[in-house]
Amino acid sequence: MSILLVHRHYFPDSPPYASIIKDMREMQIFRDGCIDVLASQPSYKFEDKFKSIAWKVKDDLGTVRRLPVFRFNNQKVNKMLNFFWFPFISFWAMLFGKKYKAAIVSTAPPVLLAFGIALACKIRGIKLVYHCMDIHPEIGRITGDFKNKWIFNFLIKLDHFTCRVASRIVVLSGDMKHSLTQRDSALKNKIEIINNYNLGDNQLEEQNFFNQNDGKFRIVFAGNIGCFQNLDIMITALSNVSNKANLQLIFVGEGAALNQLKNLTKELKLQEFVRFIPHQPLEVAKKIIKDSQIAIISLHEKVIRYAYPSKTMTYLSLGVPILALVENESELAKTIINHNLGFVCPPKDVKNLSNVISNLENKIQLIEKTNIQKYFRRTFPKSEFQLKFLHLLKDIL
Repeated sequence: MSILLVHRHYFPDSPPYASIIKDMREMQIFRDGCIDVLASQPSYKFEDKFKSIAWKVKDDLGTVRRLPVFRFNNQKVNKMLNFFWFPFISFWAMLFGKKYKAAIVSTAPPVLLAFGIALACKIRGIKLVYHCMDIHPEIGRITGDFKNKWIFNFLIKLDHFTCRVASRIVVLSGDMKHSLTQRDSALKNKIEIINNYNLGDNQLEEQNFFNQNDGKFRIVFAGNIGCFQNLDIMITALSNVSNKANLQLIFVGEGAALNQLKNLTKELKLQEFVRFIPHQPLEVAKKIIKDSQIAIISLHEKVIRYAYPSKTMTYLSLGVPILALVENESELAKTIINHNLGFVCPPKDVKNLSNVISNLENKIQLIEKTNIQKYFRRTFPKSEFQLKFLHLLKDIL
Protein backbone atom coordinates (compact mmCIF):
# COMPACT_ATOMS: atom_id res chain seq x y z
CA MET A 1 0.00 0.00 0.00
CA SER A 2 1.10 3.58 -0.60
CA ILE A 3 0.01 7.19 -0.15
CA LEU A 4 0.52 10.15 -2.48
CA LEU A 5 1.01 13.71 -1.20
CA VAL A 6 0.08 16.32 -3.83
CA HIS A 7 0.99 19.99 -3.64
CA ARG A 8 2.40 22.51 -6.08
CA HIS A 9 5.46 23.12 -3.87
CA TYR A 10 7.82 20.71 -2.14
CA PHE A 11 11.05 21.27 -0.23
CA PRO A 12 13.45 22.99 -1.02
CA ASP A 13 10.73 25.28 -2.41
CA SER A 14 10.13 27.95 0.24
CA PRO A 15 6.43 28.12 1.32
CA PRO A 16 5.60 26.53 4.70
CA TYR A 17 3.54 23.65 3.30
CA ALA A 18 6.51 22.56 1.19
CA SER A 19 8.29 21.76 4.46
CA ILE A 20 5.16 20.31 6.09
CA ILE A 21 4.96 17.67 3.33
CA LYS A 22 8.62 16.82 3.91
CA ASP A 23 7.89 16.42 7.63
CA MET A 24 4.81 14.30 6.91
CA ARG A 25 6.97 11.89 4.95
CA GLU A 26 9.62 11.74 7.67
CA MET A 27 6.93 11.24 10.34
CA GLN A 28 5.89 8.20 8.30
CA ILE A 29 2.22 9.02 8.74
CA PHE A 30 1.52 5.76 6.92
CA ARG A 31 3.94 3.19 8.32
CA ASP A 32 3.07 0.14 6.25
CA GLY A 33 4.00 1.46 2.81
CA CYS A 34 5.70 4.18 0.84
CA ILE A 35 4.82 7.87 0.81
CA ASP A 36 5.26 9.45 -2.63
CA VAL A 37 5.08 13.14 -3.56
CA LEU A 38 3.72 14.81 -6.68
CA ALA A 39 4.91 18.43 -6.90
CA SER A 40 6.48 20.89 -9.32
CA GLN A 41 9.97 22.14 -9.85
CA PRO A 42 10.84 24.84 -7.26
CA SER A 43 9.15 28.06 -8.33
CA TYR A 44 7.50 29.80 -5.35
CA LYS A 45 9.89 32.76 -5.14
CA PHE A 46 11.94 34.25 -7.97
CA GLU A 47 15.13 32.76 -6.53
CA ASP A 48 13.49 29.33 -6.20
CA LYS A 49 13.31 28.91 -9.97
CA PHE A 50 17.07 28.39 -10.05
CA LYS A 51 16.76 25.28 -7.85
CA SER A 52 16.20 22.76 -10.64
CA ILE A 53 15.92 19.20 -9.32
CA ALA A 54 15.66 15.82 -11.04
CA TRP A 55 12.09 15.11 -12.09
CA LYS A 56 12.09 11.76 -10.28
CA VAL A 57 13.99 10.96 -7.08
CA LYS A 58 13.68 7.73 -5.10
CA ASP A 59 14.55 7.53 -1.43
CA ASP A 60 13.85 5.24 1.53
CA LEU A 61 10.35 6.67 1.95
CA GLY A 62 9.14 6.50 -1.65
CA THR A 63 9.39 8.58 -4.83
CA VAL A 64 9.26 12.35 -5.36
CA ARG A 65 8.08 13.37 -8.82
CA ARG A 66 8.37 16.97 -9.95
CA LEU A 67 6.19 18.01 -12.86
CA PRO A 68 7.32 20.81 -15.19
CA VAL A 69 5.88 24.30 -14.70
CA PHE A 70 6.30 27.66 -16.36
CA ARG A 71 9.26 29.55 -14.90
CA PHE A 72 9.65 32.81 -16.79
CA ASN A 73 11.31 35.87 -15.31
CA ASN A 74 7.88 37.44 -14.78
CA GLN A 75 6.39 35.99 -11.57
CA LYS A 76 2.89 37.30 -12.35
CA VAL A 77 2.86 35.47 -15.68
CA ASN A 78 4.14 32.33 -13.99
CA LYS A 79 1.44 32.49 -11.34
CA MET A 80 -1.35 32.88 -13.88
CA LEU A 81 -0.16 30.10 -16.20
CA ASN A 82 0.67 27.62 -13.43
CA PHE A 83 -2.68 28.21 -11.72
CA PHE A 84 -4.19 26.18 -14.57
CA TRP A 85 -1.22 24.17 -15.85
CA PHE A 86 -0.15 22.35 -12.70
CA PRO A 87 -3.66 21.08 -11.79
CA PHE A 88 -4.15 19.96 -15.40
CA ILE A 89 -1.00 17.85 -15.64
CA SER A 90 -1.46 16.59 -12.05
CA PHE A 91 -4.88 15.23 -12.99
CA TRP A 92 -3.47 13.21 -15.88
CA ALA A 93 -0.49 12.03 -13.82
CA MET A 94 -2.91 10.85 -11.13
CA LEU A 95 -5.32 9.27 -13.60
CA PHE A 96 -2.79 7.19 -15.51
CA GLY A 97 0.00 6.84 -12.95
CA LYS A 98 0.56 4.49 -10.05
CA LYS A 99 -2.51 3.27 -8.12
CA TYR A 100 -2.50 4.52 -4.51
CA LYS A 101 -4.48 3.55 -1.46
CA ALA A 102 -5.00 7.23 -0.60
CA ALA A 103 -4.01 10.72 -1.74
CA ILE A 104 -3.61 13.86 0.36
CA VAL A 105 -4.04 17.11 -1.56
CA SER A 106 -3.78 20.67 -0.31
CA THR A 107 -4.90 24.05 -1.62
CA ALA A 108 -2.19 25.35 -3.95
CA PRO A 109 -3.25 26.24 -6.55
CA PRO A 110 -6.64 26.80 -4.91
CA VAL A 111 -9.73 24.82 -5.95
CA LEU A 112 -8.47 23.51 -9.31
CA LEU A 113 -5.71 21.23 -8.01
CA ALA A 114 -7.91 19.57 -5.41
CA PHE A 115 -10.74 19.20 -7.93
CA GLY A 116 -8.46 17.51 -10.48
CA ILE A 117 -7.08 15.08 -7.90
CA ALA A 118 -10.58 14.43 -6.50
CA LEU A 119 -11.88 13.62 -9.97
CA ALA A 120 -8.99 11.20 -10.62
CA CYS A 121 -9.51 9.60 -7.19
CA LYS A 122 -13.23 9.19 -7.91
CA ILE A 123 -12.53 7.49 -11.23
CA ARG A 124 -9.84 5.16 -9.82
CA GLY A 125 -11.39 4.40 -6.43
CA ILE A 126 -8.65 6.09 -4.38
CA LYS A 127 -9.38 7.52 -0.93
CA LEU A 128 -8.90 11.28 -0.69
CA VAL A 129 -7.88 13.53 2.20
CA TYR A 130 -8.44 17.22 1.45
CA HIS A 131 -5.98 19.23 3.56
CA CYS A 132 -7.42 22.76 3.57
CA MET A 133 -4.72 25.20 4.61
CA ASP A 134 -7.27 27.84 3.66
CA ILE A 135 -10.75 27.78 2.16
CA HIS A 136 -11.32 28.90 -1.40
CA PRO A 137 -12.99 30.39 -3.35
CA GLU A 138 -14.33 32.37 -0.37
CA ILE A 139 -10.96 33.98 0.37
CA GLY A 140 -10.58 34.83 -3.31
CA ARG A 141 -13.91 36.62 -3.26
CA ILE A 142 -12.81 38.75 -0.29
CA THR A 143 -9.46 39.67 -1.87
CA GLY A 144 -10.96 40.24 -5.31
CA ASP A 145 -9.29 37.32 -7.12
CA PHE A 146 -12.65 35.60 -7.63
CA LYS A 147 -14.96 38.62 -7.39
CA ASN A 148 -16.72 37.78 -10.66
CA LYS A 149 -20.02 36.13 -9.69
CA TRP A 150 -19.92 33.51 -12.45
CA ILE A 151 -16.32 32.49 -11.73
CA PHE A 152 -17.00 32.31 -7.99
CA ASN A 153 -20.11 30.13 -8.44
CA PHE A 154 -18.25 27.84 -10.85
CA LEU A 155 -15.36 27.40 -8.40
CA ILE A 156 -17.78 26.76 -5.51
CA LYS A 157 -19.28 23.89 -7.51
CA LEU A 158 -15.84 22.43 -8.17
CA ASP A 159 -14.87 22.64 -4.50
CA HIS A 160 -18.24 21.23 -3.46
CA PHE A 161 -17.43 18.17 -5.60
CA THR A 162 -14.00 17.83 -4.00
CA CYS A 163 -15.42 18.02 -0.48
CA ARG A 164 -18.09 15.41 -1.27
CA VAL A 165 -15.51 13.03 -2.78
CA ALA A 166 -13.05 13.43 0.12
CA SER A 167 -13.13 10.79 2.84
CA ARG A 168 -11.79 13.38 5.28
CA ILE A 169 -11.33 17.15 5.17
CA VAL A 170 -8.64 18.63 7.40
CA VAL A 171 -8.91 22.27 8.51
CA LEU A 172 -6.87 24.36 10.93
CA SER A 173 -9.52 25.88 13.18
CA GLY A 174 -13.07 25.70 14.43
CA ASP A 175 -13.85 28.84 12.40
CA MET A 176 -12.81 27.07 9.20
CA LYS A 177 -14.90 24.02 10.08
CA HIS A 178 -17.91 26.23 10.75
CA SER A 179 -17.48 27.96 7.38
CA LEU A 180 -17.41 24.67 5.48
CA THR A 181 -20.41 23.24 7.31
CA GLN A 182 -22.31 26.47 6.62
CA ARG A 183 -21.58 25.90 2.96
CA ASP A 184 -22.65 22.22 3.14
CA SER A 185 -23.97 20.71 6.39
CA ALA A 186 -23.40 17.17 5.03
CA LEU A 187 -19.64 17.67 5.50
CA LYS A 188 -19.80 18.01 9.29
CA ASN A 189 -18.86 14.42 10.18
CA LYS A 190 -15.90 14.20 7.81
CA ILE A 191 -14.11 17.40 8.90
CA GLU A 192 -11.11 17.07 11.25
CA ILE A 193 -9.35 19.99 12.95
CA ILE A 194 -5.58 19.43 12.86
CA ASN A 195 -3.58 22.62 13.26
CA ASN A 196 0.00 23.06 12.15
CA TYR A 197 3.13 23.27 14.27
CA ASN A 198 6.36 25.23 14.40
CA LEU A 199 8.53 24.49 11.37
CA GLY A 200 12.24 23.89 11.86
CA ASP A 201 13.85 24.20 15.26
CA ASN A 202 14.51 27.15 17.53
CA GLN A 203 18.19 26.47 18.22
CA LEU A 204 19.20 29.91 16.99
CA GLU A 205 22.57 31.62 17.16
CA GLU A 206 23.08 33.64 20.32
CA GLN A 207 24.13 36.76 18.42
CA ASN A 208 21.23 39.21 18.09
CA PHE A 209 20.02 40.32 14.65
CA PHE A 210 19.39 43.86 15.91
CA ASN A 211 21.34 46.10 18.26
CA GLN A 212 19.42 45.52 21.49
CA ASN A 213 20.87 48.66 23.06
CA ASP A 214 19.44 51.13 20.55
CA GLY A 215 16.23 51.59 22.55
CA LYS A 216 13.96 50.56 19.66
CA PHE A 217 10.61 48.86 20.30
CA ARG A 218 10.24 46.58 17.29
CA ILE A 219 6.92 45.43 15.85
CA VAL A 220 7.50 42.72 13.24
CA PHE A 221 5.53 41.02 10.50
CA ALA A 222 7.22 38.02 8.86
CA GLY A 223 5.73 36.10 5.97
CA ASN A 224 3.98 36.58 2.66
CA ILE A 225 3.10 40.25 2.14
CA GLY A 226 -0.01 39.48 0.13
CA CYS A 227 -3.38 40.89 -0.79
CA PHE A 228 -5.36 39.61 2.20
CA GLN A 229 -2.88 40.53 4.96
CA ASN A 230 -4.37 44.03 5.38
CA LEU A 231 -0.95 45.38 6.37
CA ASP A 232 -1.48 48.93 5.15
CA ILE A 233 -3.57 49.56 8.27
CA MET A 234 -0.43 49.09 10.42
CA ILE A 235 1.41 51.85 8.54
CA THR A 236 -1.61 54.15 8.62
CA ALA A 237 -2.11 53.56 12.35
CA LEU A 238 1.58 54.18 13.03
CA SER A 239 1.36 57.54 11.27
CA ASN A 240 -1.30 58.58 13.81
CA VAL A 241 0.87 57.72 16.82
CA SER A 242 2.37 60.88 18.32
CA ASN A 243 5.00 59.24 20.56
CA LYS A 244 6.62 56.96 17.96
CA ALA A 245 10.24 58.06 18.33
CA ASN A 246 11.34 54.64 19.63
CA LEU A 247 8.99 52.54 17.46
CA GLN A 248 10.15 50.54 14.47
CA LEU A 249 7.73 48.62 12.25
CA ILE A 250 9.49 45.78 10.39
CA PHE A 251 8.21 43.79 7.42
CA VAL A 252 10.12 40.62 6.51
CA GLY A 253 9.21 38.95 3.25
CA GLU A 254 7.87 39.55 -0.23
CA GLY A 255 4.51 39.51 -1.95
CA ALA A 256 1.99 41.27 -4.15
CA ALA A 257 1.35 44.10 -1.68
CA LEU A 258 5.00 44.93 -0.94
CA ASN A 259 5.35 47.88 -3.34
CA GLN A 260 2.03 49.29 -2.14
CA LEU A 261 3.32 49.28 1.45
CA LYS A 262 6.59 50.90 0.42
CA ASN A 263 4.74 53.64 -1.47
CA LEU A 264 2.42 54.25 1.49
CA THR A 265 5.43 54.53 3.79
CA LYS A 266 6.94 57.22 1.55
CA GLU A 267 3.61 59.02 1.16
CA LEU A 268 3.19 59.24 4.95
CA LYS A 269 6.91 60.08 5.42
CA LEU A 270 7.53 57.15 7.74
CA GLN A 271 10.81 55.86 6.26
CA GLU A 272 12.51 56.49 9.60
CA PHE A 273 10.05 54.20 11.41
CA VAL A 274 9.33 51.45 8.85
CA ARG A 275 11.92 48.93 7.65
CA PHE A 276 11.54 46.37 4.86
CA ILE A 277 13.72 43.25 4.94
CA PRO A 278 13.64 40.87 1.93
CA HIS A 279 12.61 37.22 2.22
CA GLN A 280 15.02 35.39 4.54
CA PRO A 281 15.80 31.73 5.28
CA LEU A 282 13.59 30.41 8.09
CA GLU A 283 16.36 30.49 10.70
CA VAL A 284 17.14 34.15 9.95
CA ALA A 285 13.46 35.12 9.95
CA LYS A 286 13.05 33.46 13.36
CA LYS A 287 16.04 35.43 14.63
CA ILE A 288 14.42 38.68 13.53
CA ILE A 289 11.12 37.72 15.18
CA LYS A 290 12.79 36.67 18.44
CA ASP A 291 14.72 39.95 18.61
CA SER A 292 11.47 41.94 18.25
CA GLN A 293 9.11 42.88 21.07
CA ILE A 294 5.82 41.92 19.40
CA ALA A 295 4.74 40.18 16.17
CA ILE A 296 1.83 40.96 13.85
CA ILE A 297 -0.92 38.72 12.52
CA SER A 298 -3.12 40.71 10.18
CA LEU A 299 -5.98 39.63 7.91
CA HIS A 300 -8.65 41.39 5.93
CA GLU A 301 -12.08 41.42 7.49
CA LYS A 302 -13.78 37.96 7.38
CA VAL A 303 -10.66 36.12 6.11
CA ILE A 304 -10.14 34.54 9.57
CA ARG A 305 -13.29 32.49 8.91
CA TYR A 306 -11.49 30.71 6.08
CA ALA A 307 -7.86 30.62 7.22
CA TYR A 308 -5.66 30.29 10.31
CA PRO A 309 -2.22 31.93 9.96
CA SER A 310 0.48 29.31 10.50
CA LYS A 311 2.89 32.05 11.56
CA THR A 312 0.95 31.99 14.85
CA MET A 313 2.82 28.84 15.86
CA THR A 314 6.19 30.33 14.92
CA TYR A 315 5.55 33.45 17.00
CA LEU A 316 4.34 31.48 20.02
CA SER A 317 7.21 28.99 19.86
CA LEU A 318 9.66 31.90 20.16
CA GLY A 319 7.78 33.38 23.11
CA VAL A 320 6.93 36.58 21.22
CA PRO A 321 3.60 38.28 22.06
CA ILE A 322 1.10 38.71 19.21
CA LEU A 323 -0.70 41.78 17.94
CA ALA A 324 -3.61 40.29 15.96
CA LEU A 325 -5.75 42.33 13.60
CA VAL A 326 -8.73 39.98 13.45
CA GLU A 327 -12.35 39.93 14.55
CA ASN A 328 -12.86 39.67 18.32
CA GLU A 329 -15.28 36.75 17.94
CA SER A 330 -12.75 34.61 16.03
CA GLU A 331 -11.09 31.55 17.57
CA LEU A 332 -7.66 33.14 17.21
CA ALA A 333 -8.72 36.33 19.02
CA LYS A 334 -10.29 34.38 21.88
CA THR A 335 -7.15 32.26 22.23
CA ILE A 336 -4.90 35.33 22.43
CA ILE A 337 -7.12 37.09 24.97
CA ASN A 338 -7.96 34.08 27.14
CA HIS A 339 -4.34 32.93 27.46
CA ASN A 340 -2.71 36.38 27.69
CA LEU A 341 -0.68 35.89 24.51
CA GLY A 342 -0.92 39.47 23.25
CA PHE A 343 -3.47 41.96 21.98
CA VAL A 344 -6.36 41.96 19.51
CA CYS A 345 -7.66 44.79 17.34
CA PRO A 346 -10.51 44.69 14.76
CA PRO A 347 -9.17 44.72 11.16
CA LYS A 348 -10.60 48.12 10.16
CA ASP A 349 -10.31 50.10 13.40
CA VAL A 350 -7.37 52.43 12.69
CA LYS A 351 -8.05 54.67 15.69
CA ASN A 352 -8.13 51.77 18.13
CA LEU A 353 -4.99 50.29 16.59
CA SER A 354 -3.16 53.61 16.96
CA ASN A 355 -4.08 53.67 20.65
CA VAL A 356 -2.88 50.09 21.10
CA ILE A 357 0.45 50.84 19.41
CA SER A 358 0.89 53.96 21.56
CA ASN A 359 0.63 51.88 24.74
CA LEU A 360 2.44 48.72 23.66
CA GLU A 361 5.68 49.45 25.50
CA ASN A 362 3.83 49.68 28.81
CA LYS A 363 1.31 46.89 28.26
CA ILE A 364 3.88 44.39 26.98
CA GLN A 365 5.31 44.16 30.50
CA LEU A 366 2.17 42.29 31.58
CA ILE A 367 2.88 39.38 29.23
CA GLU A 368 5.29 36.62 30.24
CA LYS A 369 7.31 35.14 27.37
CA THR A 370 7.80 31.86 29.24
CA ASN A 371 4.02 31.48 29.58
CA ILE A 372 3.64 31.98 25.83
CA GLN A 373 6.11 29.19 25.13
CA LYS A 374 4.45 26.90 27.68
CA TYR A 375 1.10 27.45 25.99
CA PHE A 376 2.65 26.66 22.61
CA ARG A 377 4.28 23.41 23.80
CA ARG A 378 1.01 22.32 25.39
CA THR A 379 -1.21 23.19 22.42
CA PHE A 380 0.76 22.79 19.17
CA PRO A 381 3.29 19.96 19.56
CA LYS A 382 4.47 18.30 16.36
CA SER A 383 3.70 14.93 17.93
CA GLU A 384 0.00 15.89 18.14
CA PHE A 385 -0.08 16.66 14.41
CA GLN A 386 1.49 13.28 13.68
CA LEU A 387 -0.83 11.36 15.99
CA LYS A 388 -3.99 12.94 14.58
CA PHE A 389 -2.96 12.18 11.00
CA LEU A 390 -2.13 8.59 11.90
CA HIS A 391 -5.58 8.12 13.42
CA LEU A 392 -7.24 9.79 10.45
CA LEU A 393 -5.56 7.48 7.95
CA LYS A 394 -6.31 4.39 10.03
CA ASP A 395 -9.98 5.37 10.02
CA ILE A 396 -10.28 5.59 6.23
CA LEU A 397 -7.94 2.80 5.08
